[in-house]
Amino acid sequence: MYDLEFRMQEDSSIIYHWLQNAAYLNYTIPVGVKGPDRPLFAMMYRQGNPFFNRLQTEYQQRILLPACDANQATIEFESKGKNIKLASIILEAIDEEEKVLFSDTLRFVPDTTLHSISKDITVKNAKLLNIRINAEGVVDSTAYIAFSKLNLWLDGKPIDSFPVRTLSPFTAQDTRTYIPIAMDARIPLDQINAMNKKKIIGLGESMHGDGEIKKIGYEFILQMIEQQNARLVLLEMPLEISLTCNKYIQDSRYTLDSLFLADKSTLYLFDFLDKLRLFNSKQTDESKVRLYGFDYNPIYSPTQNSAVDIFDFVTRLNEQAKIPELDEFCLLLMEADWQEASSFLQAHKSEIQKVLTPEEVEVISHILTLSREIGDNPIQRFIRRDSVMFANAKFLIDEYAGAENVKTVIYGHAIHINRLSTFPAVPCTPFGYYMQEQYSDAYSPLLILTSEGANIAYDQHYNQQKSFLHEVPFNSMESFLSTFDENIFYLPLTSEFNRLILSRFKGSHHMPQEFYPFNLYQRYIGVFFIKNTSRKPMGNKETTFQELSHLYLLNIKRRENKMEEIRKHMQKANFSRRTQ
Repeated sequence: MYDLEFRMQEDSSIIYHWLQNAAYLNYTIPVGVKGPDRPLFAMMYRQGNPFFNRLQTEYQQRILLPACDANQATIEFESKGKNIKLASIILEAIDEEEKVLFSDTLRFVPDTTLHSISKDITVKNAKLLNIRINAEGVVDSTAYIAFSKLNLWLDGKPIDSFPVRTLSPFTAQDTRTYIPIAMDARIPLDQINAMNKKKIIGLGESMHGDGEIKKIGYEFILQMIEQQNARLVLLEMPLEISLTCNKYIQDSRYTLDSLFLADKSTLYLFDFLDKLRLFNSKQTDESKVRLYGFDYNPIYSPTQNSAVDIFDFVTRLNEQAKIPELDEFCLLLMEADWQEASSFLQAHKSEIQKVLTPEEVEVISHILTLSREIGDNPIQRFIRRDSVMFANAKFLIDEYAGAENVKTVIYGHAIHINRLSTFPAVPCTPFGYYMQEQYSDAYSPLLILTSEGANIAYDQHYNQQKSFLHEVPFNSMESFLSTFDENIFYLPLTSEFNRLILSRFKGSHHMPQEFYPFNLYQRYIGVFFIKNTSRKPMGNKETTFQELSHLYLLNIKRRENKMEEIRKHMQKANFSRRTQ
């Protein structure tokens, strides 16, 4: 009943309900290895991988424990492997508020034959049990770990002998105060304390790629700008890519690049940028809105990294002026000598600022310094993503929205915006936790939910595909909110919501599961809800893997051509100086 077996879906490369840590996704491959009575699911690393030097993988599952008041849980894990340096199982007993009560770690080295290991953990007063299985292979060695089975006992009884726990729904909606919202009218922001009385507002969407959620999210930002002096907008996009977006809304002479516009998944963003550009055209320089990304590029490869995105931005700006110092800076970026590139940027500011603004120089310098500090380990760059998001946001807020009367609006996935946990995504401390620690009650994390609709996400073949959302369970937050008369409204989360409830989470990929047990009160201050969507065609478009690959290769080819052009230009300039 609890589905603790390791089995692959027929149409997918995932095992379900076990969730693979996405940080390790590109460095091991799923395979089947021989077992005594059936093929076993395994993750394998093959020696010679140009991007990584060993097997590293992790799977997790969070189990809603039955209502049996057990004191102790025992897990038994059966596996085998080859060239595994260390495997570990992290166990966490979690309470109704999603706080860890007890934790323990079992470390072992799998043998080449099937072997079982076990571990006990106290689960008194626990409502959830989190299990993370991590394996690390020997460096530069072909390795695999095979997952055979996991058994779980509560006070000595198999978990399947207990009835499955069902979370009870919320009731008595008429006793709650909510604020109706009409999208074609002025949003009553002054009535929403979580926005009106806060300096930093975090809007968290329960999924990316949903047109209705995106529309209401951007509308809130626009009205925060008009009504409440929000002058810094931070979106979940790499800061280095957002240089282009901020330039577009600040400078009426700047046009967006054709390849940037070719990305079908950002049609709502383009409309939003146009509205910000129009707003800024009527403002003084001091009152204009800035738009930046608070994310970064976690990938570190010769063709995809933070410096590559800066190169694209700078070379396009320098096409006409052809400032030699900027050409040399771009070459240093592509040679991955970020320390020297950063030093060169500071040393030649006077010439470089003939093309780049002082603010752009400052932001680029921040990106390069931070990316150097993160390092080039691809897994660590992914796991540290939320802490880097915070470092970016703090830099931007302190530099450009520090004045007491200026507000910041942050828009991203709810899994980052919340202040408690990134479950069920990559396990780490969430961006919202760092924001709460730094800015205390000035930070206001809010959630945007919808009961129906569709969204764009990757399928198992890495196409950006549209999929209609699952029907909401009767005991979910979305089902409860659907009982309200209003179509769109805001509901503050009071202490009566301080318990587990099912709610939707969708990440970058379509998955068989959409609803998970969360304590929304601990994660957010309030909820915006959309009951009925318009069912109109979505603004975002499906994109095939072939189309995405074609755009990616076009960008690589264009950079290579630009690099060659810069080298020739610099050689000509050097020759000219030598002959004078």
